[in-house]
Amino acid sequence: MPARLFRSAKADRNRFIVLYVSMTLGLLIAAGLFVYEARIIVADGLRDEEAFAVLGVANRVLHDLENAETGQRGYLLTGDESYLVPYREGIRDLDDTVLRLQQAAGSDERSLELVRRVEHAKTDKVTELARTIELARSGNRTAAVALVQTNEGKLYMDGLRQDLSLLLNDWRERRRVATEDAHQRLVFGSAALVAIAVLVCCLMVYTVYIQRRAFARVHAYSNALNQQAAQDTLTGLPNRRRLLSAIDALSDDEAASRRIALLYLDIDGFKNVNDAMGHSAGDVLLRRLAESLRTATRQNDMLARVGGDEFVLLATDCGDDSRLRELADRLVSSVRAVGDKEYGGRFAIGVSIGIATFPDRVQTVAGLLDVADAAMYVAKRSGRSTYSFGSSPGPGLSNVVKLTR
Repeated sequence: MPARLFRSAKADRNRFIVLYVSMTLGLLIAAGLFVYEARIIVADGLRDEEAFAVLGVANRVLHDLENAETGQRGYLLTGDESYLVPYREGIRDLDDTVLRLQQAAGSDERSLELVRRVEHAKTDKVTELARTIELARSGNRTAAVALVQTNEGKLYMDGLRQDLSLLLNDWRERRRVATEDAHQRLVFGSAALVAIAVLVCCLMVYTVYIQRRAFARVHAYSNALNQQAAQDTLTGLPNRRRLLSAIDALSDDEAASRRIALLYLDIDGFKNVNDAMGHSAGDVLLRRLAESLRTATRQNDMLARVGGDEFVLLATDCGDDSRLRELADRLVSSVRAVGDKEYGGRFAIGVSIGIATFPDRVQTVAGLLDVADAAMYVAKRSGRSTYSFGSSPGPGLSNVVKLTR
């Protein structure tokens, strides 16, 4: 049993180690993946912010140029200076807006090239607008209108719009890709988190199962040890420890209205068997005697082996003395029958029995053992293979042999 329990405990320990290592590695890998995915999601968010910034600034460049062009056209048509207000605001804002566009594009070569082309077209368009306004303010409106009609400014705006459109489309696509990637990674991360949670729960359930099984085995082994500690290994009968526990339990219930008897049995002739045939033959004889004595007693009575060739029978609710005499006669007959069967009369096997009863002969249940032990010696001195009733000893009988608890 101990070796099997040790192997089982070792196997359970190895399973625990594998489970804990697996859970730890799994959680570390999951944490690493989540950190990696989180960094990518953050990067996607930054790209989305960059794209949003580029889109906003690019639209602002086009808005400023259109405001400037609208103011120029209104002034040329009406000569009203108020139309130059949006023109001046657009021109004043353009340089700063183009610089912000260049900064927002970052280090992307394609975007920077488009920004340079937009800046060049912006410069040409602003120059064209300024020339027409200067001509109109100097009184030469006809030359200013003629310059507009050459479509030079339109060509600059068409090229600028085309470059801005390429830039806007490029960054819109980048924003879409970043948003979709972040969304997919969030979905994947959520699914992975759920899967890891389910896996961890399964591992925990399995761990609890293994622990319960291990505890059950330890409990079973503990019960087996307790049983072995209270059982005679040779005969399988209760041992001295269990007998004393039973007597103590009865001592707690001394007020109960029942008669209790304790019979102390010492096998006669057992030493002769040991000396002549060896201890193995003596052990065989003790097992046979235990079986025969157990058969001769009631099922509710306790038969215990308390020494080498000494047995004790604890009988609760034993009845009157006549029934105890009948019981003692059966025990003597059963022991003689074993001796005759095993050795054919070669050895005189018998049993000397001391009997003590509570509450008539002994005042306490705890005193039954000492009184029965002393009565057994009286029976042995009176010829053996007989029995003797004992009663509580007087003050002068302190030399009675007592069973060590």
